[in-house]
Amino acid sequence: MDYQTAMEQLTRLRSLIAAGGDDSVYNKTDREIIEEIHIAETGKKVRDCGCRDRYRDAVMVLYKTLKTRKEMAKNQKYMLRSGVVIWIGTDAYTRHNLTDEVAAAYLKMHPEARKKFERVPEDHKSQAVEALIQGAEDAEATAANTRTTKKEKAAKNGVSAEE
Repeated sequence: MDYQTAMEQLTRLRSLIAAGGDDSVYNKTDREIIEEIHIAETGKKVRDCGCRDRYRDAVMVLYKTLKTRKEMAKNQKYMLRSGVVIWIGTDAYTRHNLTDEVAAAYLKMHPEARKKFERVPEDHKSQAVEALIQGAEDAEATAANTRTTKKEKAAKNGVSAEE
């Protein structure tokens, strides 16, 4: 199922519960559609807890997830492992609301966090290596600049800047 079809189905399914209904508003076909989308997005069936709202809850979560990401999970290049939360500033991201752009930026800042991801594109590895090399070069340049600044200050004050 593609993104547009999934969103149309989820919008229709949401409209069935707009008046405050529970799972009883869904027929067998509706439940199969919910299961299909849920498996495509999470890799798991809808939880089998026996409560009256499990399909309704699944529809609401799937709708919000797809609306945030604007694509199906199988089209995502990056996917966090199940249960992992990453923070960028005060924003929390899980596999449900993480976009490819945010994931790429996060891994550029934290290349060691690769193990938190279930899926990362092959070309990202070379980008991560470049980021590490660039980070090392930047750190060396900063250290060299600091040493030069200390020597200049020491020379200005007539003191030796030996370390």
